[in-house]
Amino acid sequence: MKGLSVLKLLIKDWKGSYKWLVFSLFLVMISVFGTLLIPYFSSFLINEGITAGNSDVMVKYGIYMLIMAVIVGFCEFLNIAIAVSFSERTCHGLRSGAFAHIQSFSFSALDKYNSSDLLVRLTTDIQNIKIGVQQTLINVFKSPLTLIVALFFLYLTAPEFMWVAAILIIIEILLLAVYLWYSTKAYDKKQIKYDRLNQVLKESMVGVRVVKAFVRQDLENKRFQNASEELREAALKPQYYYAFITPTLMMMVYMGTVGILYVGGTGLLQGTGLTLGGVTAAMTYLVMALIPIQTVGYMIPFVTSGISSLQRVYEIINEETDVVTDPNVKPVNIGKFKGGVHFKNVSFAYPVSDENQPTMALKNINLEIEPGEIVGILGATGSGKSTLVNLIPRFYDVTEGEIQIDGIDVRDMPLETLRYVASVCLQGSNFFSGTIRDNLVAGVDADAIIQAAQDFDVHLDPENMFSDNINSSYDAMVQAAKAADAHEFVKTMPQKYDTTIARGGADLSGGQRQRLSIARTLMMNPKILILDDSTSAVDVATEARIQDSIHDLMQGVTQIIVAQRISAVITADKIVLMDNGEIVAIGSHEELLESNKLYQDIYASQFGVDVPKQGVVG
Repeated sequence: MKGLSVLKLLIKDWKGSYKWLVFSLFLVMISVFGTLLIPYFSSFLINEGITAGNSDVMVKYGIYMLIMAVIVGFCEFLNIAIAVSFSERTCHGLRSGAFAHIQSFSFSALDKYNSSDLLVRLTTDIQNIKIGVQQTLINVFKSPLTLIVALFFLYLTAPEFMWVAAILIIIEILLLAVYLWYSTKAYDKKQIKYDRLNQVLKESMVGVRVVKAFVRQDLENKRFQNASEELREAALKPQYYYAFITPTLMMMVYMGTVGILYVGGTGLLQGTGLTLGGVTAAMTYLVMALIPIQTVGYMIPFVTSGISSLQRVYEIINEETDVVTDPNVKPVNIGKFKGGVHFKNVSFAYPVSDENQPTMALKNINLEIEPGEIVGILGATGSGKSTLVNLIPRFYDVTEGEIQIDGIDVRDMPLETLRYVASVCLQGSNFFSGTIRDNLVAGVDADAIIQAAQDFDVHLDPENMFSDNINSSYDAMVQAAKAADAHEFVKTMPQKYDTTIARGGADLSGGQRQRLSIARTLMMNPKILILDDSTSAVDVATEARIQDSIHDLMQGVTQIIVAQRISAVITADKIVLMDNGEIVAIGSHEELLESNKLYQDIYASQFGVDVPKQGVVG
């Protein structure tokens, strides 16, 4: 997205606040004219007061200058206050809009951006925008107006000096144009290197235990040093450009002063009609005409950095969300769902960049799951198990075919309704900083779930499920935690369910995180419960207890269990065996053990026993 395009978007977002910009322009006009009247009065003070020895004139014009100074100071204060307020409001809107849009991202969009990149865009980039907006609003009217009015007063006072001003202004504008061209590119490159450094830092910090376990400290140090060195080199270029332009523009001011003094002094000595007050005022006006151009040079680093950051933030805000609720979709009664799932000729490929051809992750999947049925999805890593179940709640949309729940295409259901009906316990057990209670009820809408509970005739008592402020009652929380085999270890904690846990659950074991994650999913009280390898970090005995408890608690609820271990799905009504994105077999444990070679090989490797190869298929 080009800089001009994002500026148009920003100005469009300011719609409704234009009155403050108009007021700011009014303040700037008073400030500029007041500032430029001061040297005008000073010329009279010198010529008619000091030179003529008239103290009354000196006092009169001194008072005029003092009044102008007070008015200018007050207007400058208001203008800066408006700019600061405007920039903060702008950044608040951009930050809130970007964050809200990120919440609506599909998994495809989330795959496109890493979390450290998003974090930088919502923090550092927003800060850059704030500074850029402040500097722009303070100077966007003031600098050009000051330049024009100063030249006008210079012409009125001493037109002999206009040629000096014209030469210096043309040189400064050409220098600024070159500086702007190179610095914009340099700041864009610097931001890319900054993102790279943040990514390396995040990976190293998040995986610090892996780094230590595999003695990768030296390697990670080298990666970070390389990224830091690249950022240093990229950051130096715009600084060098700035170091060049700042003294160069100031040199133009000094040259102008020398030029005025030389031409003016020569005129005074030759008696051309110039006055000392006129020469002094002309010198001031020339400096005031050149200073706005110098101010632009000072602003460029902030403005170019702000525009670059604005492009990155608007890239997030304008990111198309491919998984959305069709505006024509009618509301669906959650209580009418029974939990049947039907995959019809489903194929799926993960989105890739234009230069790459997509690889099909799922190929022509046909699968029917009856309401209340317990189905295991089994296969090796990369076989497409997680991809298959992620399509049910529309974390991704199918590339071909359709998925139905009770005969309704999932794309014809409101997303919120769909994800209350089909809840997923994801592989990664992510937790927020806060209490265990806070995490167990994360995302639960009390009114919606109570209604769902009443409609579904669920086993949790709807009258005791939730209290005010979307907090779960103790009884409901304990039932979910017991089903996930989490209640016992929670009881041993200092504050039990009100114990504060670290961000990401860093102070919990892998098995504890998984069990709490299962409990959190149970709190959603879905009609379709999807467990995506959710017991991989617990032992087989604990896994069996969790399954038995969930089966008892969620009777009549369709359960889809994704696993690599046969022990996790051995009691399922049917097991779907997947390989390379395809369903290769469907049947009970006994049927597959008797007839499918791949299943027999998995069983033999996991249980350490050989299976007779009679009647084997595939």
